[in-house]
Amino acid sequence: MVVIASTLLGITGLALTGSLLVGGAEGSSYARALVSSERSERDSSSAAFCCTLLSFQLGSKVSFPTSQTYETQSNSYWSLQEANLLPACRLAPTSSKDVSVAIAALSKYHCPFAIRGGGHMSWAGAANIENGVTIDMGAMDVVEVSEERRVVSVGAGARWGTVYSKLEPLGLAVSGGRISDVGVAGLILGGGISFFSPRFGFVCDTVSNFEIVLANGDVTNANASSNPDLYHALKGGSNNFGIITRFDMLAFPQGDLWGGVIIAPISTIRKQFEALEEFVSASETDPYASVMNIYLYKEGSSVSLNSLVYTKPEQYPPILKGFTDIEPQFSSSTRITSLYDITQELTDGVPQGFRQLFATVTFGNNAALFSTVYNVSETIFTPLKSIPTLQYTLVFQPITAAVHKATEKSGGNPLGLIPDNGNLLILDINILWTDEADDEAVTKAAEAAVTGISASAKKAGLHSEFTYLNYALPSQDPILSYGMDNLRKLRETARKYDPKQVFQRLVPGGFKLYRSEEIEPYGPTVDEL
Repeated sequence: MVVIASTLLGITGLALTGSLLVGGAEGSSYARALVSSERSERDSSSAAFCCTLLSFQLGSKVSFPTSQTYETQSNSYWSLQEANLLPACRLAPTSSKDVSVAIAALSKYHCPFAIRGGGHMSWAGAANIENGVTIDMGAMDVVEVSEERRVVSVGAGARWGTVYSKLEPLGLAVSGGRISDVGVAGLILGGGISFFSPRFGFVCDTVSNFEIVLANGDVTNANASSNPDLYHALKGGSNNFGIITRFDMLAFPQGDLWGGVIIAPISTIRKQFEALEEFVSASETDPYASVMNIYLYKEGSSVSLNSLVYTKPEQYPPILKGFTDIEPQFSSSTRITSLYDITQELTDGVPQGFRQLFATVTFGNNAALFSTVYNVSETIFTPLKSIPTLQYTLVFQPITAAVHKATEKSGGNPLGLIPDNGNLLILDINILWTDEADDEAVTKAAEAAVTGISASAKKAGLHSEFTYLNYALPSQDPILSYGMDNLRKLRETARKYDPKQVFQRLVPGGFKLYRSEEIEPYGPTVDEL
């Protein structure tokens, strides 16, 4: 408390009273006096005020830049761009009540903030903020199974590895992320692709209930019968409606499965693309198979990788024979194992400690187009190869008609994909480097790749407007790609549950429902009280 009190005195030169802590009328008067005593840059002064207020309301759950807790949380981001941002303070809530207290204060005093689930988005500001308040949900990672074993309640700070390790001894699973270290919240709110997507749709389609804290601090539930419009919006609508504190997910029996990673020379690429087209075309015949067809550049050379998963304990299933028969192979880790083990293997293959950038394009199923996509990417990325630490991957991920049908069966989502879209592939471009001086060149190359690949897909008549939110560049607009009707419904829902646009104006991270120039003036900051 000495540090907190010193921080407060440094900001204001005055003392706080109990009335400020509860935000009453008398407290508001004190807030005006406190802030008017020393004017500084708007966002930082607002954040400093709110950090001090939150530290009195929530105690040690608020950490400041001088503390080890703050440092540990900051260093745990996946990308260096996120880790390098320095919020005025970090809040680690342990309950929905804590989140409610925080949102009420941040909203009332117009303090900018960020929301972190697992922190696996690549670009700066997605789940962190400079000179604002970062709400780190990591402590809310409880996984509970209902008595009838049909629903799994997952805290918004959990990661998929935690979920799978808890369910594995029970012979259960949920449809979730394919990398154990990825956070539950971000994946679901962006849609979510799973090994089980051909059977159950996007991961968001398997959520039966969201517990959410709204902009006014109310804690409520959104499901098919209670707040159904909000329930629908949260299935891909990102962080635009409130802070999710719990996901209730549909559970199903799951034992061991078969899978692993096969690494092959880049010279096999033509065979790889032929196998991919063949697999996607036949995918509806066997919804237990999943493929990520990957091309990795690292340290001056390229290789082909296939992440193959068959969610039954059956070795070398016929549906995946096109990949497993390709020779030569450098290595293969395919085996019968657990869901957790497969996702941990993929986590071990994802480098940490780099600057990171995602970009994405969606297109139809055609081997000739896949080759063009690869060639366009190579042409654009070749000049970047002078960057000493450069790595990049092109990950081809099928989103087949079976996925669209499963989504429709579950009640639908706002993503805008329907069975008539047929078989699609989402390309995930992931670029890694270490020097901030290369940021501009890398970003321009990624944007050029999106433009070039999109043009090639359009020329082939195979381009899809859909932009998968979890892989999108900051300059892309995934929510607009859902279609104008879905965007209109999402905006209507946001206006209903967040009429003051708290999550549009005060949460700059993530993909918003409005461009900044479309947002109406919100009201005074703390400086103007």
